[in-house]
Amino acid sequence: MNSDDAEAGWDAYRIFLAVAEAQSLSAAGRRLGLSHATVGRHVAALEKTLGTKLFIREPAGYALTAAGDRLRSEVEPMAIAAERAMRAATADDGEPRGTVRVSTAPGITAHWLVPHLPGFHAQFPGVELDFVTEAWPASVRRREADIVIRLYGPGEENLVGRKIGRLGVAFYASKDYAAKHGLPTKREEWEEHDILGFAGSSANQELARWSAHVTRNAPTHLRFSSQIDTAYAVLAGVGISALTCLTGDAYPQLLRISPEKLYSSTDIWLLTHPDLKDTPPVRAAMDFIAARAKADRARLAGR
Repeated sequence: MNSDDAEAGWDAYRIFLAVAEAQSLSAAGRRLGLSHATVGRHVAALEKTLGTKLFIREPAGYALTAAGDRLRSEVEPMAIAAERAMRAATADDGEPRGTVRVSTAPGITAHWLVPHLPGFHAQFPGVELDFVTEAWPASVRRREADIVIRLYGPGEENLVGRKIGRLGVAFYASKDYAAKHGLPTKREEWEEHDILGFAGSSANQELARWSAHVTRNAPTHLRFSSQIDTAYAVLAGVGISALTCLTGDAYPQLLRISPEKLYSSTDIWLLTHPDLKDTPPVRAAMDFIAARAKADRARLAGR
């Protein structure tokens, strides 16, 4: 056997899951530390063993066939169980050890969690936290993350956890913008201002709907998918936008517009897979985040 080949059995299904998640042989190979050729051989061998096609090639990458989708639904729980067993085995006398992937919105990471992370490391030196913000909210079921911090609702993945607070949102403008253009005080005045919109990410849909309602669908000429990019545009005096209060209140150069009237909030959910909730590193991370949310409740809500 070539040294680049892996043993048959669970490895074949592990490689299959990696390709299903990454939709690419090379990306799956990088994640697993294998060459794309090795990944391709394992996929072909698994398809031959099962007697069915698991993937089809599309312009965007490798897509699951109906048979592949059925196989993934059977294999994913096995992968979760295997990861749980590995984490339990690597715990030393109950001391949490291992890597925990946390899916959060970028603004929550930067303006809330990051300053607390040295304290987490001091308390749990054996746990590495990986923050996943690119495709927020990531899927626990597809093993894109171990913990998700979700807004607006718990989602549809049958995860376990709880609400840990409320996240406030409001409209912000820079002090320079306000000095040059004033600020809207009546609903009909919004169309006279430069409103920044939201693009791309489905995570922005609720914020976009609320913004459109308040501004009466005032025209926009700039849209951003990133809350951080939007915040920097507001800081630069480009226009007015809805931001989380965590983000907007972090910058003294910004003003909150009509703070008593133009305010909303949504639930913050802290969730994980039922098979991971009692593993030491995941439990440590969840307890730490929940405790910080309780201590920072007013700040998260923007009150």
